[in-house]
Amino acid sequence: MRRFLSKRIFYAVFVFISILLLAYALSSVAGVRDKIVREYFKYKNFLFTLKNLPARSKRPATEKEVADLLSKYGLEPQKLFKVESGVEVQLKEVPWTLIPDLVKDLEDNFEIVKFSAVDNTGKGLFEVRIVVR
Repeated sequence: MRRFLSKRIFYAVFVFISILLLAYALSSVAGVRDKIVREYFKYKNFLFTLKNLPARSKRPATEKEVADLLSKYGLEPQKLFKVESGVEVQLKEVPWTLIPDLVKDLEDNFEIVKFSAVDNTGKGLFEVRIVVR
């Protein structure tokens, strides 16, 4: 049987293909490294901005302000009274779709000390208990 490729040519082709694959892999690795560095600096910029934000002072909660905020969502509190840690609100049959917006508005205006929402019906109607300060 006759050889078409000598060992020397075979090794030269093998080395050439290996160098091409290595160059391609290095360029891919460099691209990934650049993406990681960009994401790292975005994260560091976010932390820097977060650290240098001015502190927001939230006003203390009163029964009237909390009742006004709840009426914006069409909710009538079952109980609304002043406690030592702030204002406690108890609501019945709150639809699950209102809870995220309600919590966001409460958190924007006041400090939420306690929050619990329980759905005993399985219909998405929650009994909610909130204490805001």
